[in-house]
Amino acid sequence: MILIDFSARKSLIFMEAYIKVIKPREEAKKNEIKVALSGAINKYFRYANQILAKPEEFDHITIRASGNAIRKAIILVEDIKQKIGDLHQVNKIHTMTVVDRYEPKIEGLVVQEMTRHVTAYDCTLSRKPIDLEEPGYQAAKPA
Repeated sequence: MILIDFSARKSLIFMEAYIKVIKPREEAKKNEIKVALSGAINKYFRYANQILAKPEEFDHITIRASGNAIRKAIILVEDIKQKIGDLHQVNKIHTMTVVDRYEPKIEGLVVQEMTRHVTAYDCTLSRKPIDLEEPGYQAAKPA
């Protein structure tokens, strides 16, 4: 008796018949870092250091990541806190809804949209106390 996995075949047929529509990336604010899984932590750290070196321009920095990049974002935050020091921190973990759109390669098929939920992480680091009542607040520790 031979068992055939039809789910893999269906996804293969789907991928042959449709192409994913690439969405334009949202521009990040100057005091915001969007961590990607493929990005280098030392580059993110240098940029964060440049922003925090200008207290008259920016009083805080926001680090954002989603999915598997969250691990890298947490490493970056801990690096910044350890090397720069004296920073207040607010962590937020939430779920983002992402809608992927697929257009057909074959005439006669309809556009497909797939919704997925992704875990996201936002961390705000500030030299001034932010919101002491926020559940993810951590007080500043000297370097």
